Amino acid sequence: MRYKVYIIAVLGFFLLSGCKSLGRLTSKDQSSARGQAGSSSSMPRGFLDNIAVLPGEVKVAGVKVAAPPVAETEPKKNVGITYDAALSLPNKYANLLGVAPTSLTNLELLAQMEKWFGTQYCFGGSTDSCIDCSSFTQVILRDVYNVKIPRNSQQQFDASTKIETENLKEGDLVFFNTVSASMIITHVGVYVCNNKFVHASTSKGVTINDLSEKYFAKAYRGAGRFINP
Repeated sequence: MRYKVYIIAVLGFFLLSGCKSLGRLTSKDQSSARGQAGSSSSMPRGFLDNIAVLPGEVKVAGVKVAAPPVAETEPKKNVGITYDAALSLPNKYANLLGVAPTSLTNLELLAQMEKWFGTQYCFGGSTDSCIDCSSFTQVILRDVYNVKIPRNSQQQFDASTKIETENLKEGDLVFFNTVSASMIITHVGVYVCNNKFVHASTSKGVTINDLSEKYFAKAYRGAGRFINP
C-alpha cells in the first residue's frame, strides 16, 4: 500500500512539472507570435521571398529599385474642334464632295480639312494663319496618316509612287503645273474622293476643287502615293 502511495506521489510530481514547462513554452510562443505580428505591421508586405513592393519603388534582395513608370496614352491631336462637332462633319463635307455622308468615314481627315478650310495661302507659309500648297499636303499626310514627306511639291512628286488617275484613293497626292506646259511641278493637293481634292489655293486659300475643272484639268501632271494601300 505504501508503495502505491509513493508511486502516485511521484507521478503527480512529474505531471505538475510538465504542465509548468508546457505553460512556459506556450507563453514564449505567444509572446514570439505577438512580437512578429507587431514588427510585421511596420514592414512592407512581401509577395515573394526577398521581394517587397512599396508605392513608387521595388525592393529586390534588399536593394531599392525605382518602379517602372506607368505608360501614358498618347494625347490626341488638337484639331481645334470638339468630338461632337467632328461627328457632324460627314454631312457638311458630303455636299462639298458630292457623296453620301455614310461614305465619309475618316473623321480625322475631315477634322483636319475643317481646321484648315479657308486658311490664307502664302508662298513658303507653314503656320495656322498662312500656308502654301506643299506645306499643307505635308501636314495632312503627317497628322492624318502619320506619313512624312518632303517639303516642296517637286520633291513630293519625285519621291512618290506614281499611279494612274483612275486608281486614285483617299490620301494620294495630285500634282499640277499652273504656270507652263512643262512637267515641272508647281502645285499639289490631297485627293479625297469623287474626283475632288483639297489644297491650298493661291486665290481662295485652303479649299476643295474638282480635277475635271478646266483650269486644273489643263494643269494636271499626274498623281503619286505615299500611303500603303
